[in-house]
Amino acid sequence: MIVHVKLFASLRRYRPGPALGQAFACTVPDDATVEQLVGEVLHLPAEEIAISLVNGVYQKRGYRLTDGDHVALWPPIAGGAQ
Repeated sequence: MIVHVKLFASLRRYRPGPALGQAFACTVPDDATVEQLVGEVLHLPAEEIAISLVNGVYQKRGYRLTDGDHVALWPPIAGGAQ
């Protein structure tokens, strides 16, 4: 099945081709989870993923993806006023 993935902030270095904010199509096994997408398909270090959104909703790593889902992945982000 096909899911559409956006990588944000420092995660973009793992897939430099797409323009900023542009998703790319990714083929995943049927019943794949967010965790499988991150590790087995995209080969991203799990510790670099802080937030996973599927179709705009926060989901845990065990969430099962469905064909056509839109997945946004964010690393831990620090900052703000001191």
